[in-house]
Amino acid sequence: MTDITLADSPTPRGHRVRELVCSYRTLRNANGHVLDVPTLALSSPRVAASTLAPLLAGELVEVFAVACLSTRHRLLTWHVVSRGTRSSTPISIPDVFVPACLTPGTTGLIVVHNHPSGDPTPSPDDARLTIRLCAAADALDLPLIDHLIVSDAGRYFSFQEAGHLRAPDHKPWNGAPR
Repeated sequence: MTDITLADSPTPRGHRVRELVCSYRTLRNANGHVLDVPTLALSSPRVAASTLAPLLAGELVEVFAVACLSTRHRLLTWHVVSRGTRSSTPISIPDVFVPACLTPGTTGLIVVHNHPSGDPTPSPDDARLTIRLCAAADALDLPLIDHLIVSDAGRYFSFQEAGHLRAPDHKPWNGAPR
């Protein structure tokens, strides 16, 4: 038996292997100040909306983000997926799930977007997107705990609360410690 190392083997012309390197940085506001969020578990749509909505406060366009959660539903990472216009933002399904797949300890996620109009009522496009996100979450075996639409003055819409989010094998909010 012969040991072969990469240095000993001939390599094809120009073929290089890339390494994915991820890092995290502290989330900061527009003034450069570190943003703090409560360390409590996101145990209900109301708690999640009140914790995550400030991260989108003041946005003049729609912003779509992913909150990666631990087993105890604590916020591990926050990732802005898309910035759009006053009335919409484009969403790529892989862009939604890649942060969750790459964040160690993620056992569920909440997707959140704002409605700059101030009305958190979901559009037909929001409903269709939620169906697509549920299908992708099922395929990846990564629970989509909720899709929240947030607006000003603490107003929000939860697809889970409204009964529009499929959760076949788990009870997302009931599983979190209170």
